[in-house]
Amino acid sequence: MSELRWYPIQCVELAMLKRQNSQLLNIAGVECELFRKRIKHMHLRIYPPDGIVRISAPMRMSSASIAGFVEAKRTWIQKQQARIASRPAQPERTFCSGEKHAFLGSSYVLQLEQVTGRSNVMFASDETLRIKLRNPTEKETVARALRRAYRQELQTRLDELVPKWQQRMGVESTRIRIRQMKRKWGACRPHSGDIVFNLELIKYPEIAIEYVVLHELAHLIEPSHNARFKAILSNHMPNWKEVEGLLNNR
Repeated sequence: MSELRWYPIQCVELAMLKRQNSQLLNIAGVECELFRKRIKHMHLRIYPPDGIVRISAPMRMSSASIAGFVEAKRTWIQKQQARIASRPAQPERTFCSGEKHAFLGSSYVLQLEQVTGRSNVMFASDETLRIKLRNPTEKETVARALRRAYRQELQTRLDELVPKWQQRMGVESTRIRIRQMKRKWGACRPHSGDIVFNLELIKYPEIAIEYVVLHELAHLIEPSHNARFKAILSNHMPNWKEVEGLLNNR
């Protein structure tokens, strides 16, 4: 690891833009989104699809220290961003029959059918995604029906997994929500016990959903991603790093 380099404030805060509780910075050519939090250690993560760098730093950490941290990891950051950029772009969804959609780690072929009665969505055992609608030619109508089905399927699994892991870990969340999120699989507010899960999880294997449930509930015990937190994960799911890899290929 290279030596940390200290920067004057004006170098660190080039192109700074305040946005809610975050700041957009350009540090030694690396564009970052900085969040100040009540934590002890700094964390750096890179998120697809655009390779954005997000930094969580302690409230009182100096700008120079943050800059040095990013500079030390610059080569690694660039490699990760290049890897993300090399992934093939996802084609725009048409929501027409024959199109493939992910569900629990498998690829389902969309089959649309026009009906006069009640609308219905079914993930069939033959990996066919059957959607029956009054007007299946309207793209947004199909998309909305699929989102609703995804949400119901994920909720069903969370209703089983969350109580299971709460009992095993001796913790209790106050509220569970599902939301579409771009950069996180889940989010936990340890002080309130509020946990949010990404709707996209339903597209991944059930073990991946279970891992995220474990991960977020573990934050009720340890808010930071430190050694203690990782020990909690390892104790309950020894292969958690392997499972996490399923989600990192997003």
